[in-house]
Amino acid sequence: MTTPTRPRSLFWYAALTLVIVYIIVKVVIPRISMWIIHWPEPLIVPSALTVIYMLLAMVGLTIYITMSEQNIENFVAPIRAFLRGDDVSAPVRLAVLTLIPLLIGVITYQRLAPKIQSPTGIRIQHPTIPGQYEKLINPYRDPSEELVKSFIAEQNLGSVSIEEARAKLVQKTLVEGRGLYQRNCRPCHGSKADGNGPMGWGFRLKPANFRDPGTIPTVVEAYVFWRVKEGGRGLPNESTPWDSAMPKWKDELKDDDIWKIILAEYNTADVEPRKPEKLEK
Repeated sequence: MTTPTRPRSLFWYAALTLVIVYIIVKVVIPRISMWIIHWPEPLIVPSALTVIYMLLAMVGLTIYITMSEQNIENFVAPIRAFLRGDDVSAPVRLAVLTLIPLLIGVITYQRLAPKIQSPTGIRIQHPTIPGQYEKLINPYRDPSEELVKSFIAEQNLGSVSIEEARAKLVQKTLVEGRGLYQRNCRPCHGSKADGNGPMGWGFRLKPANFRDPGTIPTVVEAYVFWRVKEGGRGLPNESTPWDSAMPKWKDELKDDDIWKIILAEYNTADVEPRKPEKLEK
């Protein structure tokens, strides 16, 4: 005569499912993304996105558990057994019932208790550009005659005038820059450069809206080149808290590609870069 097997509890299946979902979101997805885009380190999954995935998993489990009375009974059976002390000793049950409210209290206190902070320093909107970037100019904004002649030879334009060839070069660069922008920048900053990219909603601090007159129109292109190349991390203390997930694009893009993106970025946002003043002699 065989002994009837005890039905497996949905409670532990649900707990294991949540653990697996969390591991997938925090460990598996960052490493798969790193492999797909050939990034040197795992990509960060925003906390808000993690919460969304966990909530979706819990909603799915709730729907499944409440589909029948049997599922509900199966789910709550181990909880009832634990509270009655059927499967555990009294000291273990007492310890767990004591630790759970203590843990909830500690987490709540850490989130709500006022924190002692040092006096807030003066934060500047745009930190000082490093010296090695200060005098750089976008070679495609107003291409030099040498660059235009090289373009004429490359495209076999024949006897076209320098000015006409310069306009063709700028237009060609804009097309290339738009393609590079859509591939690398659109996911966060949006196809219209307005900060409404599909991935941007996963960040606590939304990506910059380049159409805002307080963003890229207030700085020279060399400044934007520095920010794109070096990313959001490692900025000087006077510019914090940036809380920016902007990566270091110098690991992925050539300088020429960054300049092309910047040209297209201003064009897409329908704004102009700030022009540095020239001292009259």
